Order: sequence, then C-alpha cells, then structure tokens
Amino acid sequence: MSLQLLAIVTATGGMALLALTHNASAEYFMFSVLSALLLVSWAVSRLSTRALTIRRRTSDRVFENEPMTVRLEVANQGLFPRFLLDLKDTVPPFVETDSDCDFVVPALWPGERMEVIYTARALKRGVYIWPALRISASDPFGIFQRYVPVEAPSEATVYPKPLPFSGRHARAGIEASGMATGERARGSESGLDFYGIRDYQPGDELRRIHWPATAHHNRLTVIEFDRGASENVVVVLDTKRGTEFGSGLDTSLEVAVHAAASLLHWALTGEGLAFLACGSAKGPVWAAADRLDGEYELLEVLARVQADSAMPASALLQWAGDRLNPDSNVVLLTAAPDDQLPAVITALRWRSLAVAVVVLDAHSFDPNAYPPAMTDLLEAAGARVVPLHRKADLREALSDVFAAHD
Repeated sequence: MSLQLLAIVTATGGMALLALTHNASAEYFMFSVLSALLLVSWAVSRLSTRALTIRRRTSDRVFENEPMTVRLEVANQGLFPRFLLDLKDTVPPFVETDSDCDFVVPALWPGERMEVIYTARALKRGVYIWPALRISASDPFGIFQRYVPVEAPSEATVYPKPLPFSGRHARAGIEASGMATGERARGSESGLDFYGIRDYQPGDELRRIHWPATAHHNRLTVIEFDRGASENVVVVLDTKRGTEFGSGLDTSLEVAVHAAASLLHWALTGEGLAFLACGSAKGPVWAAADRLDGEYELLEVLARVQADSAMPASALLQWAGDRLNPDSNVVLLTAAPDDQLPAVITALRWRSLAVAVVVLDAHSFDPNAYPPAMTDLLEAAGARVVPLHRKADLREALSDVFAAHD
C-alpha cells in the first residue's frame, strides 16, 4: 500500500466517522469526494496501460563483451494522457547492463511517443531473446499503481570474438575490432600465384589495381592471386550431445567455439579458405568463406551452435573429410574423442590431409568427467595432438596447432 493510498483511506475513514457522529452535511460531502477520488483513481490506474504500445529494439549482431544498444519506445495511442509510467526491463541470462533498467515517464500525452535507451553487454556468444518487460501506470495522484507484463519481442545475435594472433603466426589483415566496425583488408600476396583479374570489391588493396584493365573496361579491376591449399584451414567442431563439460561462461564448448573462430579468422586473414563443419540437432552443418567479408557467415553458425548433435567426433570428421581435397589442413576440436577416431585420422592421412586434434581436458572443466586417454592412439594415427586445459592460454595452444602446418 502506497503512502498516498494510506493517507486517502485514513482521511476517508475519518470523514465517515465524523459524518456519523456529528451528522454534518460538510463531513458527508467530504466523505463522498474522497470515496469518489478513490474509485476514479482505481479505474484510471486499471485503464492506463491499455492504450500503450511498447517496442523494443536491440543491436542485432555484435561481438561478446561489446556494447549493445537497447531501445524502448512507448507510445500512447489513447485519448487521455497517461501519468507516472514506470518501465522495468529484464535482460536475459549472461547479459549485463551499465545501469538499472528502470525508467520513469512522468506523463505521456495522447499520440506522444518517448524512447529510452540503455547499454548492455553479452558475456557469452549466442542468440538472446529478451523476455517480457513490466510497465506500471498510475493515476495522476499516485494512489494506485499497477504492474503489467508486456511482450516486446527482440532478438540479438552475439558472435564469438576471434583472438588476434601475434608473432610469426600473425597474418596481415583485420583484427576482430576492425571487423566489427566494417574495416576490411586483404593479406599479403607473397607466395601466391597469379590467377587472373576481377572487378574491385570493397576491402581490396589499391596496390592490386590492374590499371590497363581498369582503363580498358572503364571500371576498377584488381589482380586475383591463387591461394594454395597450405593456407586453407578446415575446422571440425565436435558438438555431440553430452560432450559439453563445465557450466556458465566457462565450458569446454565455449572454449572450443572461440578456438574455432580464431582458427577461421587466421585462415582468412592469411588469404586462405576457411571451412567449418559442426553438428546440430538436424544434422551436420557445413560453412565456407573465401574472403574476410564472408567471415560473418561462419560466426553466425558459431553463435548458434549447441552441443545437441547425435554425431560423434569420428563420424563428423569423416563427413567433413569426404568434402576436402588433398593437402588441406584439418583441425578437430573435441572434448570427447571416441574409439573410431584413430581409424578416421589414418584414412585422412593416407589422402595427404594434415590433421591436428585439439583435445580439451574435460576433467579440468568438470571434476566428475573422466574421458579415456587417447593421445597416444591419435598420434600413432598420424595426428598432431594439442591438449587444452581450461586455464591454459588459448593463443599459445593454437600456435601449437599452427606449428603442425609449418
């Protein structure tokens, strides 16, 4: 009960008592006025939210831990003003806000629209759906206040952020921060063979412009180089059901997704081709990119991936290997290598495919997990095995993967 309501109810009761004891018309009149005020205020508070429309808009595609703008637009489509509107928004799990999501609108007149904005950050990649928000409307005197849940559907896709590499494994090109702002560049063409010419595309370096062809065709034309298979990376991400260990932000799948995003980014900035194979509840998924501006398609898959596939790591690796040409570089990311994996790796090695297996230590993510030790079997099959502990430096571990292809 609000202070205003308590005061009005007390005053109304007092006037009723005075009217009955003194039988005075003035007290009866005041009692009637206060009673009418209570009834009118109650009715206004119940009707205030019916003419309101709420729309929520979020930044649809951002990287994790980067600012995400959330806009709440409230409009009064009724014939009467609405007073003391209180908007309380609720954010999904793993989303933090810079301020309290509680906003007060003193008055909203008929036909008026008002927008409130706040900033949020998603701590984890994924697809986020905002739940219903709560709106309360009060009568002009603030006696009654009613909270009503309002559905304002909004969805945001949060990408995993690739790690920028340094040292001898760095590649010319953008880092994740540059990609997020739309800056694109092409890597060095050293070691690449001349392939042909094509039309200029945003992100191509000006030094690649082929001026004779540009003058002849009256449009910008650039030199295209052939990319050898040694720069190509095929990432196979194990997403079998029951193979995600840990909880919250720190799970084996989340680390594997970040490793996959970083490997694919390295391939594209090195002028190579990037391929991604992963499982899903509907079957295996295959995605490819040959330019940095295609990296978003790969990140879109990684943002949505879950450990809900029926395919073990060996079956997924075999499925991906059937789509590859010889001399490709294959990196399997798994926290649960199965017994059939060595045989599949042996078959891929016979086809001259370089295979590296990043084995995430399931026990470091979940103390109750004890996967079988298969390092010796995988290495005997011809794979370079890179163990990855939960607290290990991911950049350093991935450098060991690169060393397998040097």
